[in-house]
Amino acid sequence: MMFMQSTLTGSKTKPNKRKSVGKKKLFRDYKPSGKNGFKGSITDGHLPHGKRKTEAKGNINLPSITPWKVILTSSLIGICGILYITHVFNTQQLLQEVQQLENEYNQVNRVHAERRLAYDRMVGPKEIYQRAREQGFINAGPADQIIILKK
Repeated sequence: MMFMQSTLTGSKTKPNKRKSVGKKKLFRDYKPSGKNGFKGSITDGHLPHGKRKTEAKGNINLPSITPWKVILTSSLIGICGILYITHVFNTQQLLQEVQQLENEYNQVNRVHAERRLAYDRMVGPKEIYQRAREQGFINAGPADQIIILKK
């Protein structure tokens, strides 16, 4: 035994006044985020003459990679790598030259400082006074003495 229910009669809902006309779809049938803001627009999937396009599902269109493109790309990467490596070697060589020149400069600067110290000792007041005493000169004392002239 089977029970069947009939539709509710006397519902208070208004009838749908928008009706589908021919092949046109209603606004409520469109889904967002497609071409021109709608997914499934009227022209999607149709040819201009009303014949439906057949699309193979699951086919992924990858960009075509040809052998000459691979060869060209790998040769460009190789050339860039060679240029980079030569640049690194040249930079290391210049760094070694700069360090060598810096070491030479420091050595010459040390020798100059030693000789300058020796020269300053030779011409300094202590040496001059010692040499003067050895030759018989007498120290006059401070230079603030008053000199009186006689007539």
